Amino acid sequence: MALILMLAACGRHEQPAQKVASKPKRTRSAIPNIFAQENINPSEVFTVSRNGNLVTIQWNVDFSSCRGIRILRNPTGLPKMQKVVAVLPRTSKEHVDDVPEPRVYWYWLSIALPDGKFKQIGPLQAPADIEKAGTYGKPSEEMQFLAQRDGNSVVITWNLPDVKYKDITVFRNPAKEVKRKRKSRVAIHKTLEWHGDFVDQVPNADAQYWYLIEAIREDGSTVSKGPIKAEFGAR
Repeated sequence: MALILMLAACGRHEQPAQKVASKPKRTRSAIPNIFAQENINPSEVFTVSRNGNLVTIQWNVDFSSCRGIRILRNPTGLPKMQKVVAVLPRTSKEHVDDVPEPRVYWYWLSIALPDGKFKQIGPLQAPADIEKAGTYGKPSEEMQFLAQRDGNSVVITWNLPDVKYKDITVFRNPAKEVKRKRKSRVAIHKTLEWHGDFVDQVPNADAQYWYLIEAIREDGSTVSKGPIKAEFGAR
């Protein structure tokens, strides 16, 4: 009996322990080194060139580890009253902006970092079209409303006609028919700013979402844009 117990114990020790294979962790590359600099020289990051009414902005830094890229513009070069002229995937390397007037314009890159904060780089100047070689029209009064998604984060950007508003509300809905299914939509942001942005953390990373913006002017009239689907940027 003792011999049987001894053999059984030896058998247990001889069996190699089975290791549970761990799944490889998905890691993202680090954000660009330029963000470690206290003062970033914009001319080392991007260039601005103009041909009539078309302004080309190109950058040489890889922002693919970030959440997205926005192009900001204004005619003063001061970090106030900047207009969002484009919301781009993080893998983008350039953007062509169609400006409304032959005047000077200034540009910034606004990078959405992995933590949801934005880092601005700029400004750089697009010189005036002195010869007025471009084709210009009146500045657009159309509402601009964009939603770019990365996982469970959605960068919402809006640019409305520059008037005074009583209320501006952004809604999220799990179905495209935002206006028909009012009980489903959720007010996720309220503001009085006619242009701006914020990051929405959606409740389900595997679900699709649509967004709508409604603005009530001081005269009581209401304007809206949407619904638009939160599309994933290029990876």
